Amino acid sequence: MKKRKMIHLSGGIRECLPERDPSGHKGTFGKAFIYSGSFGSAGCAILAGHAAYRTGAGMVKISSPECNRVIIQTALPEALYDTGSFTGRMHAIDRWSDVYMAGPGIGTDAEAAAQLDALINGSGSKPLLLDADALTVISSDAGRYLSDDLRRQSAEGRQIVLTPHEGELHRLLKLISEAPSDGDRLSLGMAVSEYFGCTVVAKGAVTYTITPDEDVVCNDDCGNSGMATAGSGDVLAGIITGLLAQGYDAHKAASRGVRIHALAGDKAAAAKCEHALMAGDIAEYIF
Repeated sequence: MKKRKMIHLSGGIRECLPERDPSGHKGTFGKAFIYSGSFGSAGCAILAGHAAYRTGAGMVKISSPECNRVIIQTALPEALYDTGSFTGRMHAIDRWSDVYMAGPGIGTDAEAAAQLDALINGSGSKPLLLDADALTVISSDAGRYLSDDLRRQSAEGRQIVLTPHEGELHRLLKLISEAPSDGDRLSLGMAVSEYFGCTVVAKGAVTYTITPDEDVVCNDDCGNSGMATAGSGDVLAGIITGLLAQGYDAHKAASRGVRIHALAGDKAAAAKCEHALMAGDIAEYIF
């Protein structure tokens, strides 16, 4: 295993974004499939999709229940809509998609587990980001078997990103027989990253991007308390998904996505003040 050190990224938002091909088109810049939202939580899907577009993804398709269709298509008309039930249709979805994101607001019941099973095991080797409820599902008795699928796919080279906050880290640690029972977020995130063999974004006031055999990237020089607000994590997941869609590998997309998110949050706070900051403002200030 490579001896790792702690590094810090520098530069502004535009330095973290991929270069654009002047002759490119919407297909060139990646097609992101986002499974998000359930009854009463359409906002998760809107925030993630908005952020993926603001980061440069060429096309975004949001899969959410029919009850969310009008809300999503009104709030984010640029996004394509797909019914929230895709079990049995993954072959067609995978022909379209370049990257997958799942989790915010999907719930943690048996239906969500079945949908995640279809997505994880029916989406080939394309990049995958799991956030929020998806992490809870794979940590639960109902969906724990999916963790073995993720580990196998990571070992086979699939680019996988997990984006847990501290509570979700502790849930994931229950999957590991010799996991540390306590410790700081860095050590916990490293344990989860080693177990799954993938990139882990250990979120907090200081956020760490951890990938086996890569240097740990620490983001502690930007971001603010106003970003501790509902939906902020959905925006971060959308940003990273947008970067994956454009060809960044998991470690680069995650580490640069974290910095873009924090810098945009600082710009939004400067314009509105930290108390007034809302998650949607972060996506709006990605420029």
